[in-house]
Amino acid sequence: MRLGKIFTLFLLLVNLIVYGQEPKRSEATEAIINTINKNTKGISFVLSDTGINSELNEIGTTFFKNKYIILSNKKRRHAEVTVNPITNTPNNNLYCVDVKEDGSLSFPLLFSKTLDSENDEGSIGFSQDQKTIFFTQEDINNKEKFNLYKATLDENDVKKWTNITNLNIVPEGYSIETPSVSFDGKKIFIATNIPGGYGGFDIYEATINEDGSIGTLVNLGPNVNTEADEKYPFMSSDNKYFYFSSKGHTNLGGYDVFRSAYVENKYLTPMNLGTDLNSRRDDIAFVLTSPTKGYISTDKHQSGNFDILKFEIRQQENLFLNYIVAEEVSKIALPNAKVVVLDEFGKKITETVSDNNGKIKLAIEPLTLYNIQVSKEGYETKKLEVTSGDTEKNILLAQEKAVVTEDAIVIENIYFDFNKSTIKQESELSLNKIVEVLTNNANMSITINAHTDSKGSEAYNQKLSESRAKAAYQYLLKKGIPASQLTYKGYGESELLEKCEKCTASQDQANRRIEFKIIK
Repeated sequence: MRLGKIFTLFLLLVNLIVYGQEPKRSEATEAIINTINKNTKGISFVLSDTGINSELNEIGTTFFKNKYIILSNKKRRHAEVTVNPITNTPNNNLYCVDVKEDGSLSFPLLFSKTLDSENDEGSIGFSQDQKTIFFTQEDINNKEKFNLYKATLDENDVKKWTNITNLNIVPEGYSIETPSVSFDGKKIFIATNIPGGYGGFDIYEATINEDGSIGTLVNLGPNVNTEADEKYPFMSSDNKYFYFSSKGHTNLGGYDVFRSAYVENKYLTPMNLGTDLNSRRDDIAFVLTSPTKGYISTDKHQSGNFDILKFEIRQQENLFLNYIVAEEVSKIALPNAKVVVLDEFGKKITETVSDNNGKIKLAIEPLTLYNIQVSKEGYETKKLEVTSGDTEKNILLAQEKAVVTEDAIVIENIYFDFNKSTIKQESELSLNKIVEVLTNNANMSITINAHTDSKGSEAYNQKLSESRAKAAYQYLLKKGIPASQLTYKGYGESELLEKCEKCTASQDQANRRIEFKIIK
């Protein structure tokens, strides 16, 4: 008896190892997981059962008249069971299920006797008014091929769905699968393995014309499609984000769900939705029912049978990226750099400037690709893309060269602390441009002219300008420029560029300047 119990426990342990564990992670897998976790920082998916799942297959599709339409091969009321002779498994039928207030599902009923066939049923989509259905069924002559059909809803007809038509929008012998219609009813998305794609099943889109006909299929391109299979397209209700399942891209294993921003008729680089939602098995049929809730079908038990799970998206509040803007060689922090942040759609999210220590703090959203532009007088503008998980701490700017005209060496303004003549570190970088010009032109000599704004007394401003001109002069001497090439003079407020009674901050800044005039 004891040996029997031990043997039984051993068999249970083997089953857990074979079916319950994820495959052993490799270093490459860990690197992929780290990349995914970086991009999904600040967002999590909380999954729970829907109450509709059986020991067999349940896969979600879309909604019809507030009912969720699912595929299942479990025997249910009013449905006949047919078996695929190749796989010896029951074929899928379409069922409509009630959606409870908490998102759970119940009461599956056969969706349509008219549309039910003796073969495998596939995914469906509806027109915006829900009077047209696009559905797929297994080809009666080819068990590995699905065809796309269209039917019209007629409430007065006993069959309900009429004018069933095979759309024949791909060449003979190729499969059309997992159709989906955009919320505005203007586009249909399908997965097909026709030639000319990127490999396996690719996702295509086509216009749905006013007469219900389908326009030319257009491949969604390499940002969506890969050499592997892509299926289960879903466009968000605002037409901003495209969701799909792929065996390619940055993938955990099997089908993972990805999101691509749809910007100016282009699909941007997709992001894996993360390890909360995706497993190393197949995760498919992602749909949103609100901005924070939806359904996904997953084969987490690797049994070949899917379960429909509901999810809730939880997002971290007050998610920030912290950067320091600095000069690329010396790494000296750069204050007052202008920073403009745009989202994926080109909308300005924020505009700010780096503080006295070159620091910026940016509020961001997870799963979003931001375009940041950093500019500062005297420096080349820097553009970069960042996500919520970006770990780069410094934004490094390259200095522009000084401009030499007939009578001056022109650089950005030289900054001093308020009411002081001590040169700031960032201005030492600027003065180094003068050093470079004078070093390369030993016969050139200049005068350093310092000017102030009109705040304070005339005598005080004159003295301040002289001390600032001298500070710049002494810095150039320290850097090895001969005194024979240099003179300096303070002008106080005697040569204002902006003559104003109540000057703005920018007008005062224009008046506070140092000029490097060429004498010879």
